[in-house]
Amino acid sequence: METSRSSRTVIHQAYALANDIWPSYAHRFSRHDFTLPQLFACLVVREMLQLSYRKCEDFLRDAREWLADIGMSRPPDHNTLWRAFGVLIAERHVRSMLELMSEHFQKAR
Repeated sequence: METSRSSRTVIHQAYALANDIWPSYAHRFSRHDFTLPQLFACLVVREMLQLSYRKCEDFLRDAREWLADIGMSRPPDHNTLWRAFGVLIAERHVRSMLELMSEHFQKAR
């Protein structure tokens, strides 16, 4: 399996993977601020760097060009990340975001 230490590469790959798995929004009445694939990509970086939700929010605030690469104009709030984690995990019944990416790359190989 090919691995990367670049968080920017990982956020791109996670976003591409999530676009194949999840619909854009969890519910038709959601605010549509962020898509599920965008939130998934942020959560993968959070898990990769072993950050808390608040630290992830701060990290992403400093990496605006990364967010622009995946179509985000601002970082999600830490509460948004926490809620998205629950939605994504419950929907796919996976133990971790990185585990899901690992499974995807193993199948692709």
